Amino acid sequence: MDMHILAVTSDPAERQQLERMRGSSPTDDAVITLRFAGDLADLCRAAALAPDLILVNPLLQDTPVSDVWHALSVACDRIPVVILAPDTGLPQAQQAVRLGAVTYIVTASTSRELLRRILQSVVVATRFSQSPATAHGQDGLVLESIADAVISTDEWGRVSYCNLAGRRLLGLEMAQLMGQPINELMRLQDPKSRTDMQHPALQTLASGAVVRIAPGSILIRPDGSELMIEDATAPIHDRGGRVCGVVMVFHDITNARELQAQVDHLAWHDFLTGLPNRFAAQRHLNRILKEAEADRLPLAVMYLDLDKFKLVNDTLGHAAGDALLVSVAARLRGCFRVVDLISRQGGDEFVVLMAPGSDRADATQAAQRISAAVALPHQLDGEPIHIGCSIGIAVYPGDGDSGDVLLRHADTALHAAKAAGRNVWRFFNQDLLSTAIERRQMENGLRQALGTTQFELFYQPKVQLSDGALCGCEALLRWQHPVWGWVDPARFIRSAEESGLIVPLGRWVLTQALSQAKRWQREGRTPGAMAVNVSALEMRQGDFAGYIGDHLAEAGLDPGCLQLELTESALVRDVNGASALLQRLKSIGVSLAIDDFGTGYSSLSYLADLPIDLLKVDRSFVHGIDHAAPRRQTLLRAVLALADNLAIAAVAEGVETGREADFLTDAGCVQGQGYYYSRAVDAHTFEQMFLAPPRV
Repeated sequence: MDMHILAVTSDPAERQQLERMRGSSPTDDAVITLRFAGDLADLCRAAALAPDLILVNPLLQDTPVSDVWHALSVACDRIPVVILAPDTGLPQAQQAVRLGAVTYIVTASTSRELLRRILQSVVVATRFSQSPATAHGQDGLVLESIADAVISTDEWGRVSYCNLAGRRLLGLEMAQLMGQPINELMRLQDPKSRTDMQHPALQTLASGAVVRIAPGSILIRPDGSELMIEDATAPIHDRGGRVCGVVMVFHDITNARELQAQVDHLAWHDFLTGLPNRFAAQRHLNRILKEAEADRLPLAVMYLDLDKFKLVNDTLGHAAGDALLVSVAARLRGCFRVVDLISRQGGDEFVVLMAPGSDRADATQAAQRISAAVALPHQLDGEPIHIGCSIGIAVYPGDGDSGDVLLRHADTALHAAKAAGRNVWRFFNQDLLSTAIERRQMENGLRQALGTTQFELFYQPKVQLSDGALCGCEALLRWQHPVWGWVDPARFIRSAEESGLIVPLGRWVLTQALSQAKRWQREGRTPGAMAVNVSALEMRQGDFAGYIGDHLAEAGLDPGCLQLELTESALVRDVNGASALLQRLKSIGVSLAIDDFGTGYSSLSYLADLPIDLLKVDRSFVHGIDHAAPRRQTLLRAVLALADNLAIAAVAEGVETGREADFLTDAGCVQGQGYYYSRAVDAHTFEQMFLAPPRV
């Protein structure tokens, strides 16, 4: 089904949002073509081409709504009009509906797919009203061919037409549908309460307005089976303007909802253990702190990790390490009440948030239970594995009055427990803040290293999974301290983020990466896009996008040579601000990637709304995926399918074996990165391993 739409708006942001409707969609086969008019003169000229629908911003050049509507009635007789309502223009939008517009849409809160669905229902309703014999001729052929279900009624709510897709969804033939009350053929229930809903067709007949039910509403078919649907229902007017029926356009979203439920679960739960992740723990801690404050109750926070867990990975392999983490998670669940929350923070670190009312004595007993449970042998492939754990404890309110402070102090106490010989627990006290000395030394070392030759960029290749061909590389910072030697990146990056030094450090990385890319380009070598990691703090710098553009120009590089890797947490903290920044970066021409996708808050909404080019699927999805449980494999396939349906490329991180690479290829992943192909190496080694000799 083709729809030709004329949009009358002078708002650049609104035009940009509408541009996203062009073409077809993964969820429906309607093809939208879009033209724009900027003022009333443009409207009159463009309307002569007879669009199927006109979208109008009621605040057009501060023109009174009545004048706009007069121009519409003269130039666009019998073409349906839908009002685009900015938040500041709701009264004008409502006035336009009273004057004859079909409905209004608050653009800022309407997704691309819902906007397409509403406009499609209005166009179909108009075609019904203008061609009573819609079920015959060319219009009938179009309606029979489209993938969405289309069903119309007369003014009493009795079915007058149903296309092929609708008949298939309802499981009935046309003869069984014609003349039947639509609310009896299509029982609808609220997706949350499962109570019967008033049918949208009856609501539209009563009000004359476009009606939308909640996405995921339950359709109970005549045979008793159920579907989740999404719809828009529009009125059909006769030549006198009277509502003489309705048309409902709907489609089955059962599979899409199940996929979303899987991904939403993943957003708040650890992929391996099924425990709540760190974002879920932070949300829960903020909530119970309010309860504890209101009732003046203590509250214990416990931070723990496994002792010498790395040794298990190194000696028995990562699969054994994963199995051990799953076993520990099960033991931890058995140590606590349902009102307590156990969370995996990442790696071998866990957090326990005891319910309000838990004091030092409760925390001590809990620590004893944990130590005893974890110390029992864990059976891994029939072999008993023994491991201990260290625990740090902070208690509200004495050790902190905010979630961040309590977690930090519990982490400080955890480090004290490890320093005390491991497999013990320690409560936080002010003396433990001496660890700040170490942090200060790290910060001072970073400050001294900036501007010296201690830092160096290493490069890790990204390859095509199909043939191993190089398709890009990631620039990774390494630090060789004159006394400490090679410093673990996790340590100094964390210190840099906490101290704010990540900003000058990130700019040094960008400058060096662009310089290296330019040198390779001059030599005729083509490593593909150069990926550079960007921290949340860097993104919050007001001149960030300008800085990127200036340095690309200074280096003389095509912006397409640069890819910025962003974290989910940096985006979801301020989606609106991130959207504006990312749009500026896209206008420069760089590509944008989400790093470690799946470890943070993976929201479908931000993937739909932000101009993301690439998802880097976190290594926790990839490790051992070729022999993982079916549910793990299904979740990975769901993530890759999600990216594919959104037309976002995906690259798998942490590929370590050929079997993992083969599974990813079969699952539809195109690119990979990991030790199977190469560790990060210095520029010279990278050249020798992956790049063609320089041109002579």
